[in-house]
Amino acid sequence: MKKRNIPFGYQYQNGTITTHSQEVAVLNRIFSEYQNGMSLLDIASRLNDENIEYQIGVAGWNKSRIARLIGDERYTGKDRFPSIIDESIHQAMIGMKAQKNTQHSTDRNHEIFHIDVPVTCPECGSEMVRRHDSRFKECQQRWICSNADCRTVIHKADSGLLDDITVLLNRAIVNPEFVQIPANNESAPSVQVIKIENEIARTLDTLDYDKNTLRKKMLECVSLKYTDIDSAPYIAHRLKAVLANAEPLSAFSLALFKRTVQAIHLEKDGTVAIALLNNQTIRKDDEYATDSEYSAESSAENPGENQHN
Repeated sequence: MKKRNIPFGYQYQNGTITTHSQEVAVLNRIFSEYQNGMSLLDIASRLNDENIEYQIGVAGWNKSRIARLIGDERYTGKDRFPSIIDESIHQAMIGMKAQKNTQHSTDRNHEIFHIDVPVTCPECGSEMVRRHDSRFKECQQRWICSNADCRTVIHKADSGLLDDITVLLNRAIVNPEFVQIPANNESAPSVQVIKIENEIARTLDTLDYDKNTLRKKMLECVSLKYTDIDSAPYIAHRLKAVLANAEPLSAFSLALFKRTVQAIHLEKDGTVAIALLNNQTIRKDDEYATDSEYSAESSAENPGENQHN
């Protein structure tokens, strides 16, 4: 690949180094996204996805290339290059880069790094990513929406997030009867199941049939029937049993969290809600809310439930 003979963002015009307007726009975007907490890898991936060229006919963005652009002092006007960014902005980015380089000492065994469920944005519903910056004294953790058109930022300390989740889990532990059980509606067999059952019946009516072929059809029929089974009641019953057998938590339990929670919802003010495995949501204000419709069977099993919704 041909190498650039002038830094990205500049060009030669009549033997003089001038700024390249399109590339300067890309630089400003890179600097802005980096300051807003986006990782070098994420920035490079977005540029590649959008086919933004580093040089004519070539994208080829990666972490190292982005890091070199961020650390290049020539963008501040040094070495007779026209200034593209202020010295203060450049120093701020250098400070952020140095801070991130020291994060090798971060305890990756901490529970926060093992929460593998999505944390959803209150504005657009996209998944949020956690960022840490020790320069902030009051709250060093931020959650940033991964949607480039949203980029909502919520400041929420790790300790506060885990404490809030623990409080919500304790509510469910103390009141497992509030886990809502959906009706176990037995739906009619699918067209595929009916078709293969008819094929099996016709095969059995013949005097001479291949047993291996019949066995395969039977296994296929069983597999289709299993796929059609509604697993929602089973999931809800299992969730209820897990909570009923759990002891109230004095601290966050990653093991219980993984067995009960499928998503975390963050509000703009930092309020936390959790979505249980049965799609039921527990919030600070209204303890139990749900996205699903539940039958009278569930209400009968959980008397007084409507008083809490």
